[in-house]
Amino acid sequence: MARQFRGVSRLVFAPVIETSEGTTYGTPVAIVGVKAISREIASDNEQVWADNKLQDETFAGTTVTRSFETMRLDPAIEAKLLGATQVQVKAAGTDTPAVYAYATPADASNRPYFAFGYALHDGNVEQPCEIVWAFRGKVRSISKSANTIDAGTGSEGQSIEVSFAAPINKFTTTNESNLDLDLPVTADTDVDAWFSQVVTPDNVATVMA
Repeated sequence: MARQFRGVSRLVFAPVIETSEGTTYGTPVAIVGVKAISREIASDNEQVWADNKLQDETFAGTTVTRSFETMRLDPAIEAKLLGATQVQVKAAGTDTPAVYAYATPADASNRPYFAFGYALHDGNVEQPCEIVWAFRGKVRSISKSANTIDAGTGSEGQSIEVSFAAPINKFTTTNESNLDLDLPVTADTDVDAWFSQVVTPDNVATVMA
């Protein structure tokens, strides 16, 4: 039966570590309170006409942009995503954690790359219909706005815009620099295993066995 997308969950991100020896990923960190997820795939194309009919179509490289609508982000999470500089305000005490402020760098080109994972639902609150890992994204922007408290019930969350680029190193299994991996969920899919680490074409058979 055809279904529609209705529901999102399990938004996480993990650092991308790229070296001359290959690409590895850090431990996934949860972004609490995801409200909406959108993905836009763009492939510019040009039609080639000859002999009065369409002969071919030429495509440019594929670009992927994702938007994650969330509740108010933990400032430490926002700082990681933006590559902000952590400034210690107060050292940790016996029973209290250290206090930090976060200074946003002026040059966004040095922001780190992250892999992002998330789940899409088709109306079933407990069981996703698709689970995704996207491998090499850099945060383009994070919105932050607040309105006065008034007689209404309105409140503001945040929006994370991420641009995804092809990984530097090809995956061995596909021999391609794939942008993401999408797994349709079945009754026996171990969803927790999917989000315990970054899942790629090279390790998906092992992780999801």
